[in-house]
Amino acid sequence: MEIGSGLYLHPTVRTAISALQVGDRLSWLTCFTASAKLFDNGKRKSLFNFTRDHIGSMHFASIERADNDGRDVYGVLQIREEENIHAYFKFRLDAAAMCSRLDVGRQDGDEFLSLLLSLGLLFPVDDG
Repeated sequence: MEIGSGLYLHPTVRTAISALQVGDRLSWLTCFTASAKLFDNGKRKSLFNFTRDHIGSMHFASIERADNDGRDVYGVLQIREEENIHAYFKFRLDAAAMCSRLDVGRQDGDEFLSLLLSLGLLFPVDDG
């Protein structure tokens, strides 16, 4: 899925999501500070391990909406060809517009769940 021009994403978020879409780990990482943190449904995880293990094996099949001035992305995430899940990626940017924190998760109705636990059903999860 190509990111639609009618959908506003903050430029850093657009770069990160574009990299996610094509599985470009290096371009993905250039959007983050060296000390960036990843939280999966509120629990601290390893951004390095997430990048290594999952960028390239998932992408947004559709983006339903973007909130918070284009920093929060909600949509259907396709995990390889095997499963589609509703997920969110919330990017927190520093003064230089670099991502210093990324919150990810899975939404199932009104319930918010771990994205990485969902990925762990298909891939081993390494918290690091």
